[in-house]
Amino acid sequence: MWQFRCITRHQHRHPVRVTVASAERKAFLLRLPPELWKELERWAADDLRSINAQIEFLLRQATLRRKGGAKARED
Repeated sequence: MWQFRCITRHQHRHPVRVTVASAERKAFLLRLPPELWKELERWAADDLRSINAQIEFLLRQATLRRKGGAKARED
């Protein structure tokens, strides 16, 4: 189960949502074309996320859309 905490910092205009995994995470190797990596890197920087967090966010959104029942929203 995922737990969410909101942490407000003075340097941020909005609360920052931190995801804490209560279970062990699965690590795996992902090979990407360099141009896709650069695009993900820019997107992650715009959203103040690491590239890993950005990829996880995008996969979660896609999974929610695929399930159909829940509307994907930015967390």
